[in-house]
Amino acid sequence: MNRQEYLSELESSLGSMSYKDVKEILGEISGYFDEGIEAGKTEEELAVKLGTPESLAKAYIEGTALPPALIKKAEPKKEEKKDTTGAALFVIFFNLLIAIPLWLTILCVIFGVVLAEAGIIAGLVTLIPVISGMGNFILPGIFLALTLLFVIILVAVVLYFGIKYFSIGTKSYIKWNKKLWNEGF
Repeated sequence: MNRQEYLSELESSLGSMSYKDVKEILGEISGYFDEGIEAGKTEEELAVKLGTPESLAKAYIEGTALPPALIKKAEPKKEEKKDTTGAALFVIFFNLLIAIPLWLTILCVIFGVVLAEAGIIAGLVTLIPVISGMGNFILPGIFLALTLLFVIILVAVVLYFGIKYFSIGTKSYIKWNKKLWNEGF
C-alpha cells in the first residue's frame, strides 16, 4: 500500500472525528512518510510499520498507544556552551576599575584602625604608671585612662565585626565573580 492509499483509507476510518483532528492526524502521518522517504525507505515499508489504517484510526479515536514507528525517540539535548566573553570582560574591567580599588581602600582603612588601636593601647600603657605622679591631676588622669580603655574596647568590637563582614563579603564577591565568569550573564 502506497502513501496515498494509506492516507485515504485512514481518513475514511477516522470519519467519526472532527475535521480539524482528522487533518492534523493526516498531516502527522504524511510527515512520517516524508521523514521515512528522506531516510531511504519505501512508502510500502513505512505503511507496514504503521500497521493497518483501521488499527491506527482506532488507536487515535480511543486514545490508546500508537504504533512504535510514530513514537519519536527523545534526542538527548545538547547543552549549548554559552558565550561568556562579555561576562568575562565585564568581570575584568569591573574588578580593575571599581572592585579592586574599593577592596584595597577598605583593607587600608581596617589596617589603619588596627594601627590606631595599637597606638591607643600604647598610650594607655604609658599613662597608667604616670598617673600616680600627677599630683592634683590624678582624677583627670584616671578618667583619661578609663576613656582610653573604653575607646580600645569599642574599636576592638568595631574591628571584629568589620573584619568578619569584610571577609564574608570578599568570599561572596569571589563566588559571584566565578559564577559570572563561568556561566555568563
